[in-house]
Amino acid sequence: MCGIAGMFDLIGENRLQRDIIQNMLQTLKHRGPDAQEVFMDKKACLGFARLSFLDLAGGMQPIFNENKKLVLICNGEIYNFRELRKNLEAKGHVFCSNVDVEVILHLYEQYQEKMLNYLNGQFAFVIYDVENQEIFCARDHMGIAPFFYTIQDNKFLFASEIKALLEYPGIEKKLNLYAVDQLLTFPGCLAPQTFFDGIHALENGHYMKIRKAEDVVQKEYWDMRFPEEIEDRGEQYYIEKLYTTLEKAIKNRLFADVPIGFYISGGLDSSIIACMIHKHMQTTYHSFAIDFSDRSISESKYQRIIQRQVKSVHHKKLFTEHDISRYMKSVIYHAETPLRESYDTASMALSEMVHQNKIKAVLTGEGADELFCGYVGYKFDVTRKHQEHFLNDEERNISALVFGDPDFFYERKLADLERVKRKLYASDKAAALDEFSAIKRPLFHDGTLKGLDMQQKRNYADYKLRLPEHLLADHGDRMVFANSVEARYPFLDQEMVELALQIPSKYKLNKDLNEKYILKKMARGLVPDQILDRTKFAFVANGVPELIKCEDEYVLDMLSYSNIKRMGIFNADYVE
Repeated sequence: MCGIAGMFDLIGENRLQRDIIQNMLQTLKHRGPDAQEVFMDKKACLGFARLSFLDLAGGMQPIFNENKKLVLICNGEIYNFRELRKNLEAKGHVFCSNVDVEVILHLYEQYQEKMLNYLNGQFAFVIYDVENQEIFCARDHMGIAPFFYTIQDNKFLFASEIKALLEYPGIEKKLNLYAVDQLLTFPGCLAPQTFFDGIHALENGHYMKIRKAEDVVQKEYWDMRFPEEIEDRGEQYYIEKLYTTLEKAIKNRLFADVPIGFYISGGLDSSIIACMIHKHMQTTYHSFAIDFSDRSISESKYQRIIQRQVKSVHHKKLFTEHDISRYMKSVIYHAETPLRESYDTASMALSEMVHQNKIKAVLTGEGADELFCGYVGYKFDVTRKHQEHFLNDEERNISALVFGDPDFFYERKLADLERVKRKLYASDKAAALDEFSAIKRPLFHDGTLKGLDMQQKRNYADYKLRLPEHLLADHGDRMVFANSVEARYPFLDQEMVELALQIPSKYKLNKDLNEKYILKKMARGLVPDQILDRTKFAFVANGVPELIKCEDEYVLDMLSYSNIKRMGIFNADYVE
């Protein structure tokens, strides 16, 4: 994966500036330190910052098709490119490089926007059709790769990160209060919202086709959909199918011309990946772990068990509350969002360690909790079935509007939270809360949760609310690319996701409330029993109280009464 940036003129010609694109690319140098290139004609300007993985000598972008009528820039990896390329060559397509993303161009020639149904990967790309003077943009199914855009001076501007868009002269840095309220209500801000008013995120599983100002089409090409009826094929079938599918996903993500490593957290998901790599790959890999000076959240005991089993070249960093303070400014700059948790600082420290050891990509375990019922909320849903009137009429009405299901509960009671927020906001913001409140607009398509069981409903909510713009964004993509490292997610392989949707919920959270039951059964004999039988432990870092104890001047000033008052967003007295 790399960094992309560009602009497309919506009303005229010859109004583009190469130097602006070069400035935008400069802000993305951490995403692509190996090389930069720009394509420009009278209508479009496309910039690319490269982090090399395949075809190191010949894999530069932009890439052109055979007659140079299509131009591609892509931030991402296509993991099924070899089979796609073979099929496309059989149809007469001629490739000019060995880089994986070139298949995107030829798929588009062959199938137009339906080409997205063939891709298995993590990607955000732009194809410029020179002849028809239009662009086609798309973001991967799960939202691993970022894509931001805005319209300024009748130009469509896009980039892998918001900071690149802010290089365009005249873009106003104005806070989006709806995004702030989403952050206070859900795990994070949700696409298409960003914290910058007027700058949007392309939603995962969506594409855009743009020709001129009045001809902009945006459509969803994929969403997490469970079958209306799931055929129960038995526990053993799913164990075997999961094993072979995950093994394939891992192998595909280890294919590169540069060294690749993996994270070891001490938990189930990263342990499965590490042990599978050790069992099936005939190479010694580098592994990376964070340990915490606070022994109450340390997982070093379990990290050592896995490292000894897989015999990796292991690297570990001891993380203290002072490290949280030390990394905080950089984390906020790269995340482009306010933070609710401190663990992003630990994620940045991990990727820094990866970069220092000259590893360009790491495999990590995100996605398993969302697909296989790994969070405590799944257990809570089962127990609350027996609690009558858990949601009162006010809460049910809010859930009906926001989620399209009056009985669905996610994380917290929203009416109670709304009352807290009215006290938390500054008086003028509190008075206008109904205008930007996160619970006054629908989040899910009408009927999305209809017919699903409780676990499936939460699977879908975690996929929409937790993964794309939080775990894969401020916690994922932005923290690894801050140090010119790419994260790869085997559990979010498209074949893995589709398989997970076919597995009955009783195999994910069993009758004994054992979370990720089928994954544990699959891993028995592969992963040490001490990992499989331990109580689930979330990845956390020292929190705000420890951060304040550090007495860092920057932190104390940021949280001071006078600063909160000056910002005018929150009620300083209530915060105190």
